[in-house]
Amino acid sequence: MIDGHGDDRHRYNRKIEHNFSSNVYYKGYNPNLLTAISSAVPSIQHYPSPAAEELNEAVSRKFQLNGDQFLFTNGATEAFYLIAHLFSGASAAIVAPTFSEYEGACKIHGVDYYLVDKKTLTPSDYQLVFICNPNNPDGSIIPTPVLRQLIEGTPSTVFVIDEAYIEFTDQLESLAPLVKRLNNLIVIRSLTKTFAIPGIRLGYVIASSDIIEQLLSKKMPWSVNALAIHAGLQLFRHYEQWQFDVDGLLNETHEFIEQLSAIDGLEVLPTYTSYFLVKLHKKTAAELKAYLVKEHGILIRDATNFNRLTGEYIRLSTQSPAANASLVKALKNWK
Repeated sequence: MIDGHGDDRHRYNRKIEHNFSSNVYYKGYNPNLLTAISSAVPSIQHYPSPAAEELNEAVSRKFQLNGDQFLFTNGATEAFYLIAHLFSGASAAIVAPTFSEYEGACKIHGVDYYLVDKKTLTPSDYQLVFICNPNNPDGSIIPTPVLRQLIEGTPSTVFVIDEAYIEFTDQLESLAPLVKRLNNLIVIRSLTKTFAIPGIRLGYVIASSDIIEQLLSKKMPWSVNALAIHAGLQLFRHYEQWQFDVDGLLNETHEFIEQLSAIDGLEVLPTYTSYFLVKLHKKTAAELKAYLVKEHGILIRDATNFNRLTGEYIRLSTQSPAANASLVKALKNWK
């Protein structure tokens, strides 16, 4: 799906002062990363390694897995398309409402997919199951023990667990260690959101070496460019030091939600992350988005195009206290 994502600021000629439409960490990338990438610019005159193999060793130290249990991709999105390619012709369940690219990948590669509610999911009915945990757009979670039991109890079904936002909650543990013994688990991770580098496009797959080998057979060479590889090496070298304080971010989110909840006509849905859905009881999400862009230079996510999400919803992601205050003020003035 080319269009229909959150951060569509490229569509607007006027300056966007505050961007609530993206879930990327609002304080941005670590300045040391920019310095490191700048020093690697001369590498663009050479081809990068075909599958960014040097990143495998760097990430294996973080997860204490073998290097052949990882595959790096052009953002997490490429991973979903590779998986759908590998499972072309299979039946799949997508726990919805959720990220649209699972559906887009299945459409392109001929996977027979169904959008299902997590409460009614019967994994054994499908060969493949896509689950975003924490989920986008609502910040809901499936507790780690529950999800682990589901995967272990359905060995004939392959589970694709998207952990792109796992560092935006304090409620979950990564399932990555389980790939040591489970052949029906594929974990997808992203460096985009946590380290605020969506323009670089860098994600990765964690799975058994057999699954990784099969995905490699479908992967085009050089999809991860030289600067992205260099950025990844630096990020894994300084992962803990450069990672944001999730407790502080969640405290800011709690304060932001309290302010929003006091505004007439808005209903904030429960979340375990720094992003969340807001149901509108007056007018439409499209009208509110247009008003905020035109009158205040504020961009929000119109969430009405998420399949299986009925009603008028917007998605917001916690920004700086000043930006949050600007949005709250604008919403109070919205007629």
